[in-house]
Amino acid sequence: MIRIETYAYAEDEESQRTYWGLKSWAPETFPPGALLPKLGVIAYDDHGAALCFMCADMSNSVPRAYLDYLHTNPNPNLKAASKFAGVKLAEKFLCEELKRLGYSVIMAMTEKAGIAYLSQKLGYWVNPKGLSYMVKQIT
Repeated sequence: MIRIETYAYAEDEESQRTYWGLKSWAPETFPPGALLPKLGVIAYDDHGAALCFMCADMSNSVPRAYLDYLHTNPNPNLKAASKFAGVKLAEKFLCEELKRLGYSVIMAMTEKAGIAYLSQKLGYWVNPKGLSYMVKQIT
């Protein structure tokens, strides 16, 4: 059973331990903690291993948010199907929370074809040319 936990960067020891664990997945691309949006989620498997992290950057002037910093655990012992299930549940949780907060659209951008394909599987409209812009109406 996959469980979802929210995560917001903070200076306390537990938050720092979580942050550095996530950053170890992609040290060259994971942002400094102070730049992470406050609505982050981590999906964990049955054994407590983190499967993925993503967050939503929320506009304060229009009901639109951006999916940001999607990373999956690079551990080769974790099954791809488990990571995908984690991404699906984490994204669903984010969309439900955004809807509860009054947001109606979530957007994203990527240059990576695999992320664009995954986004289509999650219900996003994906611009098929060049840099992929993804848009999803939260219903």
